[in-house]
Amino acid sequence: MQKTGFAAHVWPNMILLYADSRIAQLCLSLQDEFDADVPVLLLLVLADRRGMSCEDEAFHKFLADAATWRELVVRPLRTLRRAMKGHCAPGAETALRENIKRIELQAERVHVARLAKAFPVSPAREKREHDLADRYLIERGVPSEQRRDCLSLFDAVITRLVKTAYPPDHQHTNLDPARKTTAS
Repeated sequence: MQKTGFAAHVWPNMILLYADSRIAQLCLSLQDEFDADVPVLLLLVLADRRGMSCEDEAFHKFLADAATWRELVVRPLRTLRRAMKGHCAPGAETALRENIKRIELQAERVHVARLAKAFPVSPAREKREHDLADRYLIERGVPSEQRRDCLSLFDAVITRLVKTAYPPDHQHTNLDPARKTTAS
């Protein structure tokens, strides 16, 4: 499957997913507990939903490239913002922290654009559901039962979003409601 349109819709679809408090809480937990890169995980969930595939070697190179941007740009901003939390006086200090937060979000958006553009789509192959997201969660050391629960939650939220955002006669959505998935 080609990634036509995928790159253009990844960020808005991630925002839709992350707006669900259960997804936000899950992502932050995976970030803190397993050092998961939330934009990478969400991109892989969306790529799985679109039926995209990626060979192992390309997948590992993609993850390594993503980690470079995350370590050089996103993580330092996040670390600085978190360190300032609770230590800012009202006024200029609080405004500075808010600016860092805004720049961190902008860096994540650029990160997502880079990820979507660089995502190595492989020719169609026999692929199990949640292949990409599950492979990533395995890489991060997430236990089997927890991975299954994560993937089930992603499915539930995507299914709800598709049902509430699009009428039944709608032919195509960015989240691709025609492809129903279940946790593996």
